[in-house]
Amino acid sequence: MTNLDLRKLLGTDDADPGCDAAGELMDSFCELVAHGEPVSYRYTEFVTHMANCTACREDMEGLLAALRQQAKPGTR
Repeated sequence: MTNLDLRKLLGTDDADPGCDAAGELMDSFCELVAHGEPVSYRYTEFVTHMANCTACREDMEGLLAALRQQAKPGTR
């Protein structure tokens, strides 16, 4: 087992705000990321939750993909 596998299994030492709190921040976080803003340091608890929660991470990745698609010229 690698350190990454172990971290995913056990989570991190950082505070994890949970799914509800992460959901409230997801739109803001994804908007900033889609615009290329460095946000990880401003959203440390959110990033911790994304590392620990597969369901929320999949939602975030889907939202980021949609925002990036929308930002392409000629798309709506």
